[in-house]
Amino acid sequence: MRTPVLATVPAALILLLLLGACQVAQVPEEPSRPDRVVMGYYRTSNRATLDHTGIEYRYLTHIAHAFAWPDASGDLVVPAGFLYPELNAAARAAGVKMVLSLGGWGNCAGFPGMSATGANRDRFIGQLLAYCEANAYDGVDIDWEFVTGDAEKAQFTLFIEALAAAFHARTPPLLVTMAAPSNNYYGRWIDFERLSGAFDLIGFMTYDYHGEWSDHSGHNAPLYAWGGDDCGSLDETFLYGRSRQVPLAKLLVGVPFFGRSFDCGDLGLPFTTSAGWSYRDIAALPAGDWPRTWDGEARVPYLRRTDGTMIIGYDDPSSVGLKCQYVKDKGSAGVIIWELGGDRRSGHSELLEVIGRSFGVD
Repeated sequence: MRTPVLATVPAALILLLLLGACQVAQVPEEPSRPDRVVMGYYRTSNRATLDHTGIEYRYLTHIAHAFAWPDASGDLVVPAGFLYPELNAAARAAGVKMVLSLGGWGNCAGFPGMSATGANRDRFIGQLLAYCEANAYDGVDIDWEFVTGDAEKAQFTLFIEALAAAFHARTPPLLVTMAAPSNNYYGRWIDFERLSGAFDLIGFMTYDYHGEWSDHSGHNAPLYAWGGDDCGSLDETFLYGRSRQVPLAKLLVGVPFFGRSFDCGDLGLPFTTSAGWSYRDIAALPAGDWPRTWDGEARVPYLRRTDGTMIIGYDDPSSVGLKCQYVKDKGSAGVIIWELGGDRRSGHSELLEVIGRSFGVD
């Protein structure tokens, strides 16, 4: 009988051959993904400073493409130059869902008329469906700023229920999400208790607690109430959302990539003018002229110009990390971000990386 070939091969060589085969068969691990929802708003108008190749998709789960809107007759209005097929394709390739964001500040005049009649609602929903399916969107985000009064409350409820019925009936179902007000001033006109099942996600806009509309200076987005101020905080908004029966699995809180300045010498003072600043521009200010102060009560920083003429309330990596930890501690669904690109410095999204790594991205 012939001796088997393997019998003549040294055992050590066989072991090396087997190990080599195992190494060849290994499949590279998939990149890690956030273990919470991370929805970043993106405006096509910012394409010159952040195009689709510069977005760090691995830290995101959703992109809300802002903004289109309805007119009063229920037709979908898409501004010139809005459609960005390369963005949708890149997001989908990275496993990030794209939602079409509707409304936004200054774009909401058509909502009351659109939602006033069944015919107008049906026209708008039909056009939305066709647009989303033709252009690779995974759903819509409703940012009506703001529903006001009993009549609009009733119209909004009927609109969202019809929208959800149509979108959730698709295969696969399309998403219906919302950017929600941060307190009961406008929140009283949203029937969260009835609509919580219709929405897939509800993102509370936990920023702009102080600004040009305020009678005193203050933090843009405090995590907790501070100094007796009654203008709100992320924590208070979260508790408000829970009191309105928004499920934890759908509740998102906002993380701003911007801050607000006031022409006064400290927090809680009268001012004349207020302006928005991107985190990118805030971080570029010379530290010698703008020393940073940490508010241990609000858990956010602010800058105070040394000549005493201006302060800027904002978020930095430390406060963003604390907000992400808050989300994890509360068991909430995740965060929304206004807006992508606001934190980009030297080709890198500094605050977005903090969010992604806080939520498990390697």
